[in-house]
Amino acid sequence: MPPSGPRRHNAGTIPHYMIGGTFMNEPGRLEAVDRADFEHTLHVALNTTDIREALQKPTAQVTAEQLRARALTAADTLAAETATEYAALLRLRTAAAPAPTGRPRQPTPATAGNGLLAALAVLTPALSAAAAAIFLLLGYGLQLAGAQQHLAISLIRAGWVAGAVAVLAAAAAGAALLITAARHRATSRNPQQDAASLAQAHAAWRQALLERGLLPFLRRELHHPPTPAPQSRPASPPAQRNASPGYSTPDFTGPSFPSRD
Repeated sequence: MPPSGPRRHNAGTIPHYMIGGTFMNEPGRLEAVDRADFEHTLHVALNTTDIREALQKPTAQVTAEQLRARALTAADTLAAETATEYAALLRLRTAAAPAPTGRPRQPTPATAGNGLLAALAVLTPALSAAAAAIFLLLGYGLQLAGAQQHLAISLIRAGWVAGAVAVLAAAAAGAALLITAARHRATSRNPQQDAASLAQAHAAWRQALLERGLLPFLRRELHHPPTPAPQSRPASPPAQRNASPGYSTPDFTGPSFPSRD
């Protein structure tokens, strides 16, 4: 059986997630536009009552600037504590973003088919009504003139049929128009509602960042004094090479040779 345990990403790969059909970095990583909000929320956290009073004590082990520097260094780690709220904010921001301007969108087959149906819905009632009027005028005209009664009856029947087709086509076109308008009204975005939802998600993320990320981090770091820098040892003098074996001492008088007896 394969060993169980947390899955690790391969080296060089970065986990991604999808928001609004677009792959983005993992939620814990702050975007550049949100760095200013992070710093503003950090300023609010440093000015909370318990943090400010702890920093003002004579026994305080850190300063406000040291806490601020540590929080900025751990910004992505702290933002990961609010991954759910931050993902919701990014999703709404992506949905509210205007469509990028560029080359015109090419019509798809479905769009072309909808356009053809719309044209038929407009032309069919008009053409049927015109045909009905022509057939009825000719039929009743021939009937009044007393000539070609069979043709007159056929034209009158065709005229009434064309009139019925025009009425049915007009009713179908009106119903389709109402359905399309209702569907468009249901799916169309209200800019004011989008802005309100985005502002609400933004406020929820900042509140979660303050309560679950920054305040617990600052309270922990209050009890961790800065690590002192290691002191460098003085360099020892280099060892003398080829030191003389005592020839320069005051007691040296010269080399001693064994006497010959």
